Amino acid sequence: MGQEADPGRLFSAIEERAGEERARIAAEAEARVREIQAGADARIDLLKAEAGRGLDKELLAEAQRLLGEARMQARGEALQLKRRILADAFARARTEIERLRATPACPAILKKLSAEAAAAVGEPCAVEVDREKGTVAAASPDGMRRADNSLLVRLRKVETVYESEIARALFGNQGTGG
Repeated sequence: MGQEADPGRLFSAIEERAGEERARIAAEAEARVREIQAGADARIDLLKAEAGRGLDKELLAEAQRLLGEARMQARGEALQLKRRILADAFARARTEIERLRATPACPAILKKLSAEAAAAVGEPCAVEVDREKGTVAAASPDGMRRADNSLLVRLRKVETVYESEIARALFGNQGTGG
């Protein structure tokens, strides 16, 4: 990562690195879905062949049930993989933020975060910065107004508030629900 002190660039760099991993995991998910579907199709073909030899409608109903189960299983596995992709992306972001504390860019980033925290609390306020922990917090003298503007706190907010939007950006309209 460069010496740039822009948190937005940090998240952009993390997102860029996550792209390759996301594509790899998505390919795994698609392969697994195809594998499940192929297994179900083979079983259905077998049941249809048996049905063609004079077995009744129960076998066709069983084939349809098996196909439905296979599709549900494939969707469930795809959903789990999508959620894993999101969790992995946020874990990589946390790791990058942890690494950032040891870079020469850290003081400039903390200074910018401090200014943002102070502006959020208003004047007068006390600002606490801990480079070791990578934390920035501002508070009014009476403690009634506080702002924690640490990168990890910001990431947690993004993770909580925007998870569905991030999922749509990564997976299209399917999000993490399909």
